Amino acid sequence: MLTFVNTVEQEPSRDVGYNWPMARRSAQDLSKQLTQGPIGGSLLRLAWPIMLANLFQTLYNFVDRFWLARYGTTEIAALALSWPLIFLVLSLGSGLTIAGTALVAQYTGARREHDANLASGQVVSFTGLLAITFAAGGFFAARPILGLMGGEQALLDAAASYLQIIYAGIPLVFGTFVITALLNGLGDTVTPMILMGISVALNIILDPFLIFGWGPFPEWGIAGAAAATILSRGLISVIGFALLFSGRLGIHIRFRYLRLRWDLVRKIISIGGLASIGQTGTSIGFAIMNGALARIGTAVLSAFGIGNAFISIALMPVMGLGQATATMVGQNLGAENPRRAKQSAWAGIVLSSLVLVAAAVAVLALRRSLIQVFLSDPAVIAVGTEMLFLVAFAFPFMGIIQVVMGVYQGAGHTLYSMFFGLFRLWVLRVPLVFLLAFTFGFGASGVWWAMFASNLGTAILAMVFFLSGNWMHRVIKEPALSDEVA
Repeated sequence: MLTFVNTVEQEPSRDVGYNWPMARRSAQDLSKQLTQGPIGGSLLRLAWPIMLANLFQTLYNFVDRFWLARYGTTEIAALALSWPLIFLVLSLGSGLTIAGTALVAQYTGARREHDANLASGQVVSFTGLLAITFAAGGFFAARPILGLMGGEQALLDAAASYLQIIYAGIPLVFGTFVITALLNGLGDTVTPMILMGISVALNIILDPFLIFGWGPFPEWGIAGAAAATILSRGLISVIGFALLFSGRLGIHIRFRYLRLRWDLVRKIISIGGLASIGQTGTSIGFAIMNGALARIGTAVLSAFGIGNAFISIALMPVMGLGQATATMVGQNLGAENPRRAKQSAWAGIVLSSLVLVAAAVAVLALRRSLIQVFLSDPAVIAVGTEMLFLVAFAFPFMGIIQVVMGVYQGAGHTLYSMFFGLFRLWVLRVPLVFLLAFTFGFGASGVWWAMFASNLGTAILAMVFFLSGNWMHRVIKEPALSDEVA
């Protein structure tokens, strides 16, 4: 049985720098680049590998949709229907790992390397226990929950077969979240990018073989897409944890650090738990939206899934900037330099706005052709084109939300990032969807207008809070964590 203790053996201080696959670099060397020197250059150095990693992540969805669109319309609609339920569980794990980013960033900025390593071990252990629990519960609850969402039986059966395999592999997926969060907090965004690239390459290879039954493989359809995802995620989880436990990346997790300590678990829950609640609330909101779209029609749901894939690509650079801003803010607050943390936050906001204005122009010009990449169904093309037209105008607002949430997450004040996420979905978007789409009878057009209005309103709210400066203090406390043997 895992027990809670309040002490741990002292770790000798030494350079266990980053040397895979690049030159050997210590955690302190990485930190100096973020707490000193040009802010814009440091932010972009952090952001570009995250952008590529996010592109690789988006390729997962693109590859699955590409092959499933050729397998059948029901399968691609099932993918769109099931995704919010997957995100519901994944959001709990990714939310908790935000605590890992905040703690590692602030401990590293404060030059407390041992505390960063200890906190990393606690995040691995606690998140792993939750992952096993979620995997078991999600596998058995998949079909009943889908039944409540409604839709044609063939659609529900396809979505259920996909969901159950994804849920069974949740521990492996959570592993990738943990590895990425800890290394991002350290300032190493290159290694997660490389690992994600390996995973995507494997997924691209496996997808058609498992979906269509090429060669010696059976024809699994949508279940094959799920299996390919879990297998490719599992590989990078194994590689990533091996590197973290080896001490070659600037973080060195020892097995004794996995024994849960109540003082650190409470901190992880207080930081990551709020982020998880916010992301969970967001995923439930998207599930309700998908249920509403399924009631309008399968073509609308298919268009929404395809449109979201291109929105993800447009937001990819800003998601990288948001995560990079979280690391910069966390490390500079840890180093007790709030002025530099504020400058880093403003740099992220300005850069994200510039990027998304350019993305909006491109999407507006190419919106019809983008939908046709996947399907030639006239109904799907018409609905998807309208969606991209309205949502493209909201791109800059999405960028502001993403970066400001990153600021609060890096600072460890996730109550506010939770609030922004819940406000966007539950106060604005979900009520507006039902009001405009069903009460006023605008159908799919009402959904797209609700998306635009919710992003605009939340961006304004987020900036009001950001300008108040209530995020400009760190969450780590003095003195350093106890090093005595239990």
